[in-house]
Amino acid sequence: MNVAVTEPDIAAEQVGRHVIIFLNEIKNASLAELDNVEDEGKATVVQVMKVWIKLSLMITRRRPEIALSSLLKHVLPVIGSLPLNSVTRLRLNRLFNVLLAEGKIAEAKRVFALCKQFLSWAETQGYLQHSPLGSMKRRDVGGRNTPPRERSLTDAEIWIFWHGLDLWDISEQCRWALRLCLLTARRPDEVVRARKDEFHLRINLWRQGLRNKSQRDHSVPLTALMNRCIEGLLAASPPESPWLVPSPADPQKPLSRGAITQALRRIVRAKRGLGIDAFTTRDLRRTARSKLASLNVANDVARKIMNHSLEGIDRVYDTHDYLPQMTLALEALSHDVERIISAESYRHLHHLYRGESLQIPEHSLLFMTE
Repeated sequence: MNVAVTEPDIAAEQVGRHVIIFLNEIKNASLAELDNVEDEGKATVVQVMKVWIKLSLMITRRRPEIALSSLLKHVLPVIGSLPLNSVTRLRLNRLFNVLLAEGKIAEAKRVFALCKQFLSWAETQGYLQHSPLGSMKRRDVGGRNTPPRERSLTDAEIWIFWHGLDLWDISEQCRWALRLCLLTARRPDEVVRARKDEFHLRINLWRQGLRNKSQRDHSVPLTALMNRCIEGLLAASPPESPWLVPSPADPQKPLSRGAITQALRRIVRAKRGLGIDAFTTRDLRRTARSKLASLNVANDVARKIMNHSLEGIDRVYDTHDYLPQMTLALEALSHDVERIISAESYRHLHHLYRGESLQIPEHSLLFMTE
């Protein structure tokens, strides 16, 4: 019997079970049970926050358990029992400063943003006269945000990535899933959580549906090279498993969403690794998007492939599925990748500048096997 993975099971991979239990208690409680403070001036942070979670966080966030995990770890243990009206900016900054002192700048900014959102809501509702964080901005915690990553793989690096995976002792699932991430411009969790019945190989279509970050109905045309990856994944998946990339421990569950990310991280960080600058699974998605631009794919078509919303008024009036255009674009991308990986060596492929060849260290595994 096939056992479907439930949303709590999926969420628990990202956060502790205690977070899911806390969230379910709020979900199952009535508003009257949560908002039952007789003296509003004595309402504690945790009492008001439970109301906020039910009325705001659970409605506005697709994955509220991620935000709740940070609050349960860094905020509620310290100030949860305090009266909300007694919480000052200084006390809150001390929360953020602990994280900053530990070098956790991104987490400090995340906790600040959640606290500001909560306190702004509390002010709007009337629990507070004024939010102590009202005049603070995200950049006031740990400085300005780090610039976005710009790493994408060159043609020579794509060759090394593709063929280098064969030199490492990783599962066939990770090997083909990483390649499929590049060809389809999908996020790792979209690949590892794909069910076999999403793939309609007769018509070369991956019906992903709403199972994506934006929760927009999405389909991906399949190319011959993508089908080669899918065949590799199907060959490594037990027939009774409903998952394209099942867990080795339990075929009735999908592979952990972090498995292929961790596998790639081990490869690129190893002393005898691929011999190129470090990159992540997200950089594979960026590489695909950059390749589409280099192949003169129209921006609207590229946005549809990435499952990004169209810009301006087009997002309201343009309801075309773009499947014919996406098919041509992804065929062009696959043909270009096929051209790259069919080359005799990465040394003959374009790197950063015209005429420049990629040089990898002699201690890298790929160099030693040449």
